Amino acid sequence: MARHPKKKGDEKPDTNDSTKGNPSDSVQTDESKVKSGLDKVFWIRVGLGVLAGTLSAIIGQPITIETNRVVLGFGIMIVLFIVSYVIAKGLRIPIAITEKKKLITTGYGSYFLMFIFSWILVNTLLHPEIGITSVR
Repeated sequence: MARHPKKKGDEKPDTNDSTKGNPSDSVQTDESKVKSGLDKVFWIRVGLGVLAGTLSAIIGQPITIETNRVVLGFGIMIVLFIVSYVIAKGLRIPIAITEKKKLITTGYGSYFLMFIFSWILVNTLLHPEIGITSVR
């Protein structure tokens, strides 16, 4: 059997040619830069959430009025969240202008949960004398 010659329109482009510039490569690298940058922001916020909870428990320990202790704790939490936003801006993540909200929303739930968890844990470790036996 004889093969028919290919027409000009039927030729497939050579995909193995590495000298050609592929615009999808630059888009993919931009997406990976954004993803890795947002991952860094997430883990920075998790770490700062633990730090905020620990500082809130340690600094609030000598305060005897419970309301002042809570206000101080949430104040520390808000200040360190603003610090995390400044750090995120300093990373210069190439985010589109329409998605700038991602710098604020990335990891804020985990930040809050780690703050609460570490605040309760450190406060419990600092006050072991308060337990089930003393509550009667």
